[in-house]
Amino acid sequence: AVGGGGGGSSSSSADRPGSALTLRPALLASLSHDGAPSSSDRRALQASAAEARCARFVLIQRFNALLAHLAPLVHSSREHEAHTLGGRLCLLRGVVFLEVKQALLQRFVTSTAKDADAPQVLLNRLRALSKQSPDGSHTLLAQLQEQLSLLHPRALCRADKAFRVNFVGEAADDHGGPYREAITQICGELQSGQLPLLLRCPNGRHGVGAGRDVYLPRPAASSARELGWFRFVGQLLGLALRQKETQLPLNLPSLVWKQLVSQPLDESDLRGTDELCWQSLQKLRTIDQEGVDAALFGDVIFETFQAQLSDGSEVELLPGGRHSRVTFESRHDYCDAVLAARLRESRQQCDALLQGISLVLPQRLLSLFTWEQLERLACGSADVSVEVLRGRTKYGVGVSSVQRHVRYFWAALRGFTPEQRSAFLRFVWGRSRLPISAAEWGDTRFTLHTKQSPRPDALFPVAHTCFFSLELPAYTSAAICRERLLYAITHCLAIDIDTTTGARENRQLTAWSSSEDEEEEPGAPPSPTARR
Repeated sequence: AVGGGGGGSSSSSADRPGSALTLRPALLASLSHDGAPSSSDRRALQASAAEARCARFVLIQRFNALLAHLAPLVHSSREHEAHTLGGRLCLLRGVVFLEVKQALLQRFVTSTAKDADAPQVLLNRLRALSKQSPDGSHTLLAQLQEQLSLLHPRALCRADKAFRVNFVGEAADDHGGPYREAITQICGELQSGQLPLLLRCPNGRHGVGAGRDVYLPRPAASSARELGWFRFVGQLLGLALRQKETQLPLNLPSLVWKQLVSQPLDESDLRGTDELCWQSLQKLRTIDQEGVDAALFGDVIFETFQAQLSDGSEVELLPGGRHSRVTFESRHDYCDAVLAARLRESRQQCDALLQGISLVLPQRLLSLFTWEQLERLACGSADVSVEVLRGRTKYGVGVSSVQRHVRYFWAALRGFTPEQRSAFLRFVWGRSRLPISAAEWGDTRFTLHTKQSPRPDALFPVAHTCFFSLELPAYTSAAICRERLLYAITHCLAIDIDTTTGARENRQLTAWSSSEDEEEEPGAPPSPTARR
C-alpha cells in the first residue's frame, strides 16, 4: 500500500567535512572515486608527476578559495561574453570546485526563498490517463501549467516544495509523496509521447550508438502553446535546482544541457543522438580515401543542400538548397552545414527552457556549471544503487538487517533491472532517482518496517511515500518476496489510503472542473497493494 502522508542556509563550503577547499595536497593521491574534488575537478588535476599534481592543486585550491568570496561581486556574465571578468570565469568552469558553485547557488536560493503557504493545485490523474489526446491537453503537465500560470513565478520559490498537490478521487494528503509523484508522472508524460514536445532520439529509434534512452526537443514543437509548455518545463527545472523536494527524472542529451549552460556544441553531441548521421558525414568528408574523386563523385553521391532533422522534417541549408547538388569540392561545406543545422535544430525550444529557468533563477548562475553538473543537480542519477539505498536505511522497531524477510528484500532489489529499481523507488518515495550527494540526502532515511500478520505470504507490501518507508510482510521465501514486490511496484499507481480529513475530501472529488467533459466515474477502491 502507499500513502501520501507527511513529508536554510548552510555553513560555509570550507567548513564542511571533505571540502576540496581544505583538502591537504598530500592526500590527493588517496582520494576515492567519489571523494572531493568531483570528477570534473579531477580532470583538471591530471599531471604525470605527483609533485606537479600537488602544486597544480594548490594553485587551483587558492583560486577557488578567492572565488568563493568574490564570485558574488564579479560573476555577472556568460561564456560568450569573454571580454568580461564574469565571462572569463565561465571559461574556467572546469577548474571551479562544484562546492563553490553550489555555495553561490545556495546563497541566492536562501536570499530569495518565500515562506508563504504553498499554493494548492488540483490534478486529475484518472483523466490524464484515460482521455489522452494528440495535443496533450488532458495531461498532468497541461493541468498543472494552467493553474500555476495564474501565480507569480516567485510564489513557487519556497524552501521545501513549490506547491501542494490534491489528486482528484485519491485519498492522499500531500506531505511530500503526492508532490513527488506528480513531478515524476509529468516527466513520464514528456517521455512517452503523451505530449508533442519530446521525441526519442534517432539512436534510440534505430537501436544504434550511445544515448538510446535520451529524448530530444521536437523541432516542429514551435506553436505558442508548445513553447509555453517548454517554458513551464524550464520553470520546473529551475525549481529542481532550488529545492531538494523537486527532482525531474528526464533523459535529455548533452545537446540540450550544453545550450542551457552556454557550452559550445560539437560533433560529439550529434553523435550522442544520431550515430548514423554522424557516420554519414564522416564518410562523406573522407570519401576521397575510398578512391572517389571529383569525376566519380556525382555517380555515387546524390545529396542536395538540405538536411533531415531528428523528427523527419527537412530544411534547406542555403537558399534553393534542395535544388543545389553537393559536389566533390563542396562536400565539406555541406557537412559543416548539416552539422550546424542538426546542432541548432532545437535552439528555439532550448531558449524557451532557459526562459522558464530564468523565472526562478538568474541565467548567469547556470553558466558556471558544466552541463554534466547541471543535469545531475536537476535530475539526479538514473542508476538507483542498492548499496547507497541500504546505507541510507534505518529499521523500525523489532526489525534488523539480519532477519530473513529483510535479507529476501535486499536480494530482490539487487536482482531487479534498473527500470524495476526506479519503479520501486517511485513506489516508496514518489520519485524515481536517488539524491546525488550527502547534502541532498540531508537527514532523509528509508525506513523498513515489518507488517505483522499470521499469513504474511497472502499480503502485499505497504508504502508510505511521504515518509519514505515500507511495511514489509515477513515473507517465508525469496521467491514470494520478489513476486509480491514486483506486483506492487508494477500495478500500484494510486496514492489512496490516507485517512486524514484532506485525504477523504480528495477521495470524494470525482470530476474535473470543465463543462465540456462528461461526468466521470467515482474513484476506484484502493488496490490490494496501496500507497499512502
